[in-house]
Amino acid sequence: MPERIVVSFRGTAALSQPDSTEAVAPWAGRRGALRAAVPPSRHRSAPRDAGAAARGEETYLTRALALKKRAEALGATLCAWSAQTFSFEFTPEDIEEAVLLAALAAEDAAVHPDARFAAGIAQGEMTYVGEAGRFTALSWGQPLLVAVMLARIALPGDVLLDPALPAVLSGELMTLGLHRGIDGARRVRGLRLDAQQPLRRQVVESVARLCKPPLLGRDGELAELAVPPGSLAVVRAEAGAGGSRLLLELLRLLSPSRSLFVAPIGASREPFGALRRALARAAPRTEKARARAPVLPDRLRPALARLLAGEGVEPWTAAEVLTTWLAPSDTRFGLLAVDDAAEVDAVSLDAIAIAMEMGAGLRAVVRLGRSDPLPAPLTAITPAAAVTLGPLPAASAQDLVRRLLDGSIDEAGARRWAARAPAFPLALRELLCEALESGALRWIGRSVAPRRRSAGRGRPARTMTGAELAAPPAFRLIEGRLRLLAVGPRTLLTALATLGGDASDAAIDGLCDGTGAPKVASVEPALLGAGWAFRPEPGWLKLSSRTLRDALLAAVPPGERAAWHLAAARVVEEHAGVLGLADAAWHAAKAGDRRSAAELAARAARAAGDALLESSAAELLAFADEQETAREHRPDEAPDSTSSQPPTFRTPIEVVGDAPDPERGPPAPAEERPDAPRGAADSPARAGRRLSSASPDRAGSGTLRAPRPDDPRAALAHEAPAGFLDATSLDTGHSLGDASGDPLAKTSESPVLSMNDIAVRLAELAKQALVQGDLRTLERLVGELRRTGEHAELVERMSGLVSLGRGAKDEALRRFRIAAEAEASPAQRARALLAYGVALAAAGRTEGALLEGLSALARAREAEDRRGEQACARFLAQLAAATGHEDAARAWAQVARIAGAAPPS
Repeated sequence: MPERIVVSFRGTAALSQPDSTEAVAPWAGRRGALRAAVPPSRHRSAPRDAGAAARGEETYLTRALALKKRAEALGATLCAWSAQTFSFEFTPEDIEEAVLLAALAAEDAAVHPDARFAAGIAQGEMTYVGEAGRFTALSWGQPLLVAVMLARIALPGDVLLDPALPAVLSGELMTLGLHRGIDGARRVRGLRLDAQQPLRRQVVESVARLCKPPLLGRDGELAELAVPPGSLAVVRAEAGAGGSRLLLELLRLLSPSRSLFVAPIGASREPFGALRRALARAAPRTEKARARAPVLPDRLRPALARLLAGEGVEPWTAAEVLTTWLAPSDTRFGLLAVDDAAEVDAVSLDAIAIAMEMGAGLRAVVRLGRSDPLPAPLTAITPAAAVTLGPLPAASAQDLVRRLLDGSIDEAGARRWAARAPAFPLALRELLCEALESGALRWIGRSVAPRRRSAGRGRPARTMTGAELAAPPAFRLIEGRLRLLAVGPRTLLTALATLGGDASDAAIDGLCDGTGAPKVASVEPALLGAGWAFRPEPGWLKLSSRTLRDALLAAVPPGERAAWHLAAARVVEEHAGVLGLADAAWHAAKAGDRRSAAELAARAARAAGDALLESSAAELLAFADEQETAREHRPDEAPDSTSSQPPTFRTPIEVVGDAPDPERGPPAPAEERPDAPRGAADSPARAGRRLSSASPDRAGSGTLRAPRPDDPRAALAHEAPAGFLDATSLDTGHSLGDASGDPLAKTSESPVLSMNDIAVRLAELAKQALVQGDLRTLERLVGELRRTGEHAELVERMSGLVSLGRGAKDEALRRFRIAAEAEASPAQRARALLAYGVALAAAGRTEGALLEGLSALARAREAEDRRGEQACARFLAQLAAATGHEDAARAWAQVARIAGAAPPS
């Protein structure tokens, strides 16, 4: 029985000759007077035009046939027809077409509101009855009953949705509240479809209609910012208070001869990084504005070229370039604005300070956080003015809400929504964006109103506590919006945030390569329309706010941040100049790749020395020495720098079905030292040997097979701690003996055994019980092993295998997830993550299995564990082959062979 979406319509049909039958009589009113049957209407204020209603009834069949043709054009099939109801069925993939058909019929402007069709939509299995034509296939089922009942209780012009409709549960469709009614002896309820904005993607597009209003509520601060020639002004503002916008407004109001807007770039470790980007962007703007470009002396032109190429010059030369670029013209002086000055690299600030001391009349305005100290290079300059931006006045906040919505909301609505967020410009804008994207606000034409009466109501935003004041006011609102964003665009924004929030399209695409995220060009309209980012220059993308950058970085799981930084180091190394390698070194250090960090920092230090940037060269050399020293002291923590892919958020592997058991390879050779205690702590190499023993070998045909989802033994060999026998060798080499015997009695080989020896023996028996499928014995052994207090991680994962074998998938996955998230060494994390991935594959959750497998591979490489890398690669090859991705399977199998051929670390 195929599943179908059923759309039922109810209209009002009139008898052409009512006097020809005695079966139908007019309805008597309360006082006995005869009344014409008039359908209920939601349009109470509309005049009761009986003649128009009657004409609408007379054209019932004509309108029904026209609707049938429209439905057939949309791919629907007529499945039922009665006197006043008829129904069409769509495939589940055609939900948008089904909703469009119902919405067009409900909003038919050519029909009187009281004569419009009422509709109901439900989904489920339908039984085929017979065929009556090309576009007619009579069928019956529960969704037909539900859709017809919904259509019967719906008012004319309304579309009611079954609350259990999958598109409703997923939030794909927008509704206007609940409608209840009685159909015969049944109580029926349905959700009213928003016929004007039925789809969520239409609602999201409303965000692009938000306007960019002028600066509001800051007239006093602007008046205080008098910036005489050669002076410095300071603007203190928290993130989201409008400090950046105030700087741009100052650049407009003060009418400088020329201006330069300097902001942090990348990780702010590149000497002259901020100044280089500012000059690179200023030249095209000067040409576009048809302003006379500054004429540099011949001696400064090579210096400007070196700056733009990222090679650097000495600070005094850079200051000369600045003073020449911003030279006075026609009694007007140049103005330099520095945004987020606390994050701008120190060398750029040095050049700015030197330029201001040259006596050329250069003015500067810097923006800092409320508590940020003035950067050290600028402390020698006494600020001529200083202002602090606080919350907007209530009237300005309400005015800002109205202007953002292009005046389409009334005063009461603006007051209601302005009270729902802190009175900061960014917070108010993000509040409206979230309200529009979530459907709380409805923007139709020139009207903005709550979708439901309760939207936007409640207590006004309370006074924030000290802890809440420490976070940017718009942080939580942005987090809410990010939860509504699709995975692909969100991954791309995460890549941009990792690169500092301002990067080229090529760098972003390079960082996203392998994650499944779309290219910048494909999602640019959506990101720009929703206000997530903007174009500071052609070919570059910049996040709309620093708060958004911080929210994106905070949302990255801790276990995945190192992978993002490692990939960013490679991308920055590829796209930046020689001084930009300082940023790459910082990313490598954050990823724990100390070897690469030291090498990159040393290269950047040499370039800084060539540019006569002695202080930068000394700092970079000290950083490189620090990384080398830390690497020598903790060599096991240095990851293999050959893996630089960030986490894969989306993957072409979609479904893992049942597959035959893997063919077992020969048991791994015993490589334990005879003098090593059996319960000794794991080393990375030994953990790798255990992980590799878990991977099924390739079959004789050369194809890779996936583990059967209901066989927990597929994950067994990943679980053994140091000193345990290989799981695949237990099938033939060991036995539990007579089934009636108590395996717990075999936990002692001598009268005197340490607790550790007992735990090792218990674990061996537990492995044997698992291989033989004896879950009851395995559960008892795990209980005894838990009482010894040894091998806690193994106990947790064995418990998960027991739950998995009993069919309790949720409980099993919970245990594996706890083990995978526990703090441990890279080798132990690799083992736990791989076990979790195998469990996810056994539960049929392929995408999660792939993600955990990749994470396990990254941890194994971080531990320089070749056998662990081999085990992870074999699992990934197995997973790819099971889903039909043979090319990927062969690639992963090659990775496993290379890892296995390398000598153990």
